[in-house]
Amino acid sequence: MRVFAAPTWLLATGLLFAVSCVHAADEYPLEPVDTSSPRATLYSFLSEVDGVWRLYRDQYWDTPGRELSRYLQARAARALRTLDLSEVAPSARAEVGYESGTYLYETLSRIELPPAEEIPDATAFGDSGGPARWTIPHTDIAIVRITEGPRKGEFLFSSDTVARAYEFFLNVHDLPYRRVVPLENSHELRKMLPGWWISMDAIEELPVWSQRIVFGHAAWKWLAFAALLALASGLVVTVHRLSRRGNPAGTVGGYLRRLAVPVLVLLLMPVITYLSTEQINLIGAAAKDVTLTTRTVEYLVATWAVWLGCLLLAELIILNPRIAHDSLNAQLLRLSSRIAGIVLGLVILFYGANQIGLPIVGVLAGVGVSGLAIALAAQDSLKNLLGSLMIFMDQPYTPGQRIVVQGHDGFVEQIGLRSTKIRMLNGALTSIPNEKMASLDVENIGRRDFIRRQTSIRLDYGTSAEQVERAVGIIRDVLQDHEGIRPELPPRVFFSEFNPDSLNIFVSYWYHPPKRWQSLAFDEQVNLEILRRFAAEGIRLAVPTSRTYLARDGHPSPRASHPA
Repeated sequence: MRVFAAPTWLLATGLLFAVSCVHAADEYPLEPVDTSSPRATLYSFLSEVDGVWRLYRDQYWDTPGRELSRYLQARAARALRTLDLSEVAPSARAEVGYESGTYLYETLSRIELPPAEEIPDATAFGDSGGPARWTIPHTDIAIVRITEGPRKGEFLFSSDTVARAYEFFLNVHDLPYRRVVPLENSHELRKMLPGWWISMDAIEELPVWSQRIVFGHAAWKWLAFAALLALASGLVVTVHRLSRRGNPAGTVGGYLRRLAVPVLVLLLMPVITYLSTEQINLIGAAAKDVTLTTRTVEYLVATWAVWLGCLLLAELIILNPRIAHDSLNAQLLRLSSRIAGIVLGLVILFYGANQIGLPIVGVLAGVGVSGLAIALAAQDSLKNLLGSLMIFMDQPYTPGQRIVVQGHDGFVEQIGLRSTKIRMLNGALTSIPNEKMASLDVENIGRRDFIRRQTSIRLDYGTSAEQVERAVGIIRDVLQDHEGIRPELPPRVFFSEFNPDSLNIFVSYWYHPPKRWQSLAFDEQVNLEILRRFAAEGIRLAVPTSRTYLARDGHPSPRASHPA
């Protein structure tokens, strides 16, 4: 039911001032709110709020609409310009302003205000711009001059007054109105008011139980809010389950699927905020909590989305045919994307902390102290990260290359932020911390230009000098202009030394390209050809032997000789 205020006594000068402010706002919609003095601020605030409730009473009550709602919000924003909200978190300023403004309006409408001529005007404090303060007699409600910031020099209701507005109202809420107001008990009316989608006439048609005030709101508001949360949660859960199907993680498709949930949440948060605070019209602490919670979730999920977006961007670049999927360039892109994701995520988190009211200086100081503790506790991780950077810069090996390090012989599968994964020749997978990999001697077999073979062919001691010379000639002939020869590296064959049980021929040659299995096949051909030619020439290879001596009268003498 609509309730109208009964006429009460009002100072004529104050009434005239308020009426002139309303006319100015209607005739000049862009005229700024007059906050040039305590008198101007006080009456500007009262006149702007009067205008809002008068418009609501005369038009919005029965026929709400989007344009009318926007106009009401604009008029309410003008009233909030008289409040010092600088100490309120940016994301909560609107709701805190509405709540405190409502209680302050009700308080000022129930107490005796001094005559207008007793309220300081623009000339009362001079033009020094220094501190100035006026307090309504017999109250703690203060209007102060702002001394710094973009609103320097303006007179606003102090931040302490804004913070204590509800306390002031509790002390006077049983008192009668001392000035004419368009609607009485506006603070109670806000607990029932819906947004512009629904008129108050429709709300009054709801069951009586749904209109009862529960925890500062009509019951229908809590039911609508619960339904909104259930719908949003069900949608997020459904998308999350669907996103877990399909392409594996680490691929473009996988990252796109993983991005579905944070993108959906980012789209839902503004919708939930709008429906909760504008249409369901939650007010006070509930609206503040909803706004702060949704904004917090937005910044956290935005950090998540940026992280995944950076990884996705790297994978999209790696799709370029000129970049091999497991190449070092691909690994470097992945590492860079992770670093970029961490940096951008921290920027979003710090910005979000400032927006929701966390003391950013304290947060940074805490991060500095905790960062030092974390750095001390995570020295190995930091060493591995630096080792990864050194590997990426020096590039001693790349994914796909065969290396030998600390007895591990295998192919590099992945160079991560912490370790290098090597697939051993026996099929096992081993991981070596990058801190060690950056300091160890790594034999990169995958980068060799050729394969060198060095061996010795041992002839029997019964071989004549002519046969030894013939054997050297045969080997040189077999290796002459072979299939893997490099002109600058011809084969080397020499009768090199006398072994205790054989005559040694040193053989060294190089095979190109450095294909292991092709090289072994060629070695086999060389060995077989040498055996055939030696057999044809009657050249015998040495057989390892051992000789045993028996002592007689203190003098050793040979007893037997046999192949080992």
